[in-house]
Amino acid sequence: MGVGVRLESGGVEIAGALVDDICRLYDEVFSEPPFFWRDDESDLHRQRLAGLFDDPTFGITVARVGADLVGFAYGFAVPADTQRWSRLTERLPQETTAEWPGRTFLLFDFAVRRSCRGRRVGRRLHDTLLAGRPEERATLTVQPTAVDTQVIYRHWGWRKVGQVEGGPDAAAPVFDVYLRDSLADLRAGQVSP
Repeated sequence: MGVGVRLESGGVEIAGALVDDICRLYDEVFSEPPFFWRDDESDLHRQRLAGLFDDPTFGITVARVGADLVGFAYGFAVPADTQRWSRLTERLPQETTAEWPGRTFLLFDFAVRRSCRGRRVGRRLHDTLLAGRPEERATLTVQPTAVDTQVIYRHWGWRKVGQVEGGPDAAAPVFDVYLRDSLADLRAGQVSP
């Protein structure tokens, strides 16, 4: 994974203490191509992140080298009464869209500093966060222009299930929606390289 990289998992206590570092790294990663970046995205991201702190299902894993934050992955449980799946441009089967408490974790934001990519930091963040979650499966969205990122997600067991338009405060106008049907392999430590 790289010498000196350490992971830490938790909730609001970690994210709250690192909110400025998380926001700086988010800006560093997502303000460059291939990502769409709106002029007010930095402020909107900070607001979205702070809004998650009231969710008791919020979870985060961070990667650090010394005191420097080099990566993060965080999200929350999708509520049973979500309208998430009905917003997709494609209609999905009921067995995919049905939600109940504990079914789906939303990997909301995930970033790794450029200098740490290709060193398994992202894979370890991903696997550690998801393996520690009680939910059965996970979902995420990614910008369509992030082709290399999508290749990685597919390699890690995700499949594209559709697209969704971004809302007025979203990071991009449209997102590809991915689903990982089970987290059991991650909990068992059975992951591909």
